[in-house]
Formats: sequence, structure tokens, C-alpha cells
Amino acid sequence: MDLKGKKILLDPGHGGAHPGKTHKDRQEKDVTLKISKVLENLLEEEGATVYMTRTRDKDFGGESRDEDVNERVKYINKKYAGKGIDVLLSIHVNTDRLVSRVGVLYPEKGKASKILAQNLARKYGTFMANTGYGEADLAILRDTKVAGAKALIETGKINQSWYDDDEEVERAAFAIVAGFYDYFREIE
Repeated sequence: MDLKGKKILLDPGHGGAHPGKTHKDRQEKDVTLKISKVLENLLEEEGATVYMTRTRDKDFGGESRDEDVNERVKYINKKYAGKGIDVLLSIHVNTDRLVSRVGVLYPEKGKASKILAQNLARKYGTFMANTGYGEADLAILRDTKVAGAKALIETGKINQSWYDDDEEVERAAFAIVAGFYDYFREIE
């Protein structure tokens, strides 16, 4: 099985005036875009059609991060309506606090999304130990209407140096691709 015919929408978190988490000169908006571009290439090599909510450093408008997220949701719902998106994956980086987690979140009552999150967490766990999954009431998961399954992945903590190593970023992206493979195998 390959990913030919699968349509995947990648959402590199944050952007523009809303950088997300920061550590020294590392910003979440840059890290999420870097991972997303590597992931886009890998998925296209596997035959998937990949869409990205942003391919450069931009935001979606709004004075606050929450307003920006709501504008992002509107953009997704308008731009990708009717395109038959199989999966939406929003890519993020967590804070460097001790209690922040690495893992995959899915919308409440999202059956296909839960299966996606389980498969992504299991495969991403081969790259990043203790990768969990769970429900979350987040606008990007709750309010987007264009995908059969949706998830948000916290790929790590912003202070981790692996984000600066291209080979490690590629390993992380490979783990996500493997999770997509397992998800599509399970639902078909």
C-alpha cells in the first residue's frame, strides 16, 4: 500500500505576528514550518496529495493568537471545502516546562480522529519516547469541517536541540508518515 490518492492537509502552527513558543532564538512558527515542509516532501514521495495552510511565515489575521486561530479555521473551511481531505494534521511544539507533553490530540467524539491519533502516537513514539494521545477541545480540531480525521501533534519541547538537526527533523517526519500508513491500513 502507498499513499496514492490520499489527501493530507498540513497546518504548520502559528506564524507571522504569532510566533508561538520561543526558546532563545528558536520560534515555534519556524520549527513547525520546517517540519511541515520535510513532511510534505516525504508524503508526496509516497504518492499523497499534500496541501499546506502556509508555506511561509505568515499569520491569518486577528489581534491575538486566539483570533488568529479562528481566522485560520475560517480559511481552512473555505479554501479546502469540497477537496475530499482525508486527514488534517496541525503541527506544533510545546513549551519547555516540565509538565508539558509530547503527543497527539484529537477532537472529542472523533472516532476516525482517535484512530489517527493512536497510530500517530504509536509511530511517533519510536522517535520521541512517552508520546501519548488524548482528546482536546481546540478550535483547529473542533471547528474545521474539511477532513475525515483531524489531529494536532506536539512534536516536542521548544528547548530541544534536535529541531536544529535536519536528520533528526527527517526522522520525526518519517515517524509521522509511518503513523499515516498505519492509520489508513486500519480504516480501510
